Amino acid sequence: MSAIKKTDLKTMQGNQLFYNEEVLKSYEEELLAVLEGQDYMKTLAFAKKMMMGQEIKSNNAIEGIKDDLSVIEEVIRKRKIPIREEEKIRIINLYHGYQYILSHKEINKESLKELYALLSHALLEEKDLRRMGPFYREAPVYILKGSRLDVEPYKGFEHEKLDKTMEQFFCYVNENEESKNTMDVFIKSQIMHFYFVYVHPYFDVNGRTARTLSMWYLLNHQNYPYITFNQAIAFAKREYEETIQKGRVVGDITLFLKYMLKQVEKELEKEYFLHELSKKANASLTKEDLQMILYLLSYGSKTAKDLIMIYHLYNEKRKISEVYDKRIVPLLEKEILISKGETKSYLKSDVPNFFITLHPAFLEVDPAKVKHLKLERFL
Repeated sequence: MSAIKKTDLKTMQGNQLFYNEEVLKSYEEELLAVLEGQDYMKTLAFAKKMMMGQEIKSNNAIEGIKDDLSVIEEVIRKRKIPIREEEKIRIINLYHGYQYILSHKEINKESLKELYALLSHALLEEKDLRRMGPFYREAPVYILKGSRLDVEPYKGFEHEKLDKTMEQFFCYVNENEESKNTMDVFIKSQIMHFYFVYVHPYFDVNGRTARTLSMWYLLNHQNYPYITFNQAIAFAKREYEETIQKGRVVGDITLFLKYMLKQVEKELEKEYFLHELSKKANASLTKEDLQMILYLLSYGSKTAKDLIMIYHLYNEKRKISEVYDKRIVPLLEKEILISKGETKSYLKSDVPNFFITLHPAFLEVDPAKVKHLKLERFL
């Protein structure tokens, strides 16, 4: 039997989108092994917790927008905070979009239009609004290769073919799925993700719509752990863009799907570790505490200043002393982080920089669940 799995989705050249099932098999098995016994990840409560904070942050971060978790929470609670209006709109739009996919089941032409209206509210340029049809764009769209302005951009699907192409897309989304297991559903959600970005039915907000649509499909099939895929992309954005570009060439999306499986496995390993750490900690941990530990797990920072630099990659820049006081000191006081000696530089005038690590008590976890975290770095 051939390992090549063809889909019903067509490329611009008329070929079928396809992938190699055999290549993905070992990555699927590893991912399922991480989830074995982790029933708390398989709940709607877990999905909602991730969505209404970390996934809003990650979905926007993929587009280069740096939202602090505390800012996201304040915006959702409709509190007045000093941030740009556009930044506030992007947070609120995703929040409303996520509420929509939690309360609506059917994915079709009309419901996608409603979702897109929520995600794109007040973000589209007037010239693009004038060229939008009832459902999709009515003019060509050009897609930059990463942020490169010196190379010819990609083109989205021909606008004259969008109605028919999207009709076929919805047929694929809603085909009979009685025999599909959880991994089949995740793979399909990411095929949807890739294809929507590839087709590019709108002038803007295609990426966030594609990722939210994929999340919607996962929710409909109770595949709650895989909601973390936006977080997975945010920590490996360059590879995300590269695998999408490679998939465009001949319609082979094996590398893209392998990337998604590998990265989601890493994020679920981190979620497992954070869950175990929270159970062992002698103090309650805030979202911000867990976020900093997540950065530490992702990058293995050697010093406090290193960790602050990582913080600045994903959050608006603040003074080093402020991040130290608000984000690192609480973890030292709760004995989550410990100092391993000072360096020659300073965090502020009276505080030397220092080597940091996780408290050894938190490193005692099931090694089979954390294969990619390299916890030995913290010993």
